[in-house]
Amino acid sequence: MKPKTYPSKRTRSQHTYAFYKERRDDPAWREDYLRVRAIRQRALIIEVMLGILVIAIGVFIVKESQKQSTNNHIVDSTSSSQATTQSSSSSKSHVSTSTASSIKHSTTITNYSRYNKYSGKYIGYANSYTLDFKKGTLVAGDSSQAQVYYFKQVILHPDGSLVINVHNSVSKSSPSYLSVLLAPANKKITKNWQTETSLDDNTDDSTNRLSLATSNDNGKTYNMSPAYKAFSENSTSGSSSSSSYSTIFATTN
Repeated sequence: MKPKTYPSKRTRSQHTYAFYKERRDDPAWREDYLRVRAIRQRALIIEVMLGILVIAIGVFIVKESQKQSTNNHIVDSTSSSQATTQSSSSSKSHVSTSTASSIKHSTTITNYSRYNKYSGKYIGYANSYTLDFKKGTLVAGDSSQAQVYYFKQVILHPDGSLVINVHNSVSKSSPSYLSVLLAPANKKITKNWQTETSLDDNTDDSTNRLSLATSNDNGKTYNMSPAYKAFSENSTSGSSSSSSYSTIFATTN
């Protein structure tokens, strides 16, 4: 390989670094020697820096490749594990398919129509109530003076019972705010979900049942104790003044 040459400011000719180095002590060539040595040093520094940069890029690429390979392995292992778990869960699905057994926490329901099978007329001791989950209404009574309440909130509890808070802004003779405690057919209420205390449901679960609760603070809270007590004591009768709020109403079908 031909040695690199550098121009001399003194002679305007090209010479190798060895040529300048031999004359480094010659005052006539001293300036050219120092200039060429500085050029070679800068070139060497640049080459070293470029070499370090190339090595760093290479190390980064290798690490990223290894990381991607590890992530792919984890994803494959996770997918395999999930597939195994799903297969195992599917094989056990015959244990229970009821809504109550699949719910572990109380849930707020927004799609009321899903529970339309609980719609209907509920007969009590002195009057009746009609629930309509499609319309989101509770109608008290059958006459032209019947009060219409509108759903504000529906809560599904783990035992399958429902709490339906309703409101009637134009009612004067009846409470403006009511809460419906509903137990579907073939389901027993197992707990007073307001106080978190266990409850023995002694009502006939062959049909849908409900009891009512009122609010003293414009629907902020409800006194659910009488409603739960009605289920515990199977209160199906009472005076005409109290039957709406402390007794059981059941569907006619």
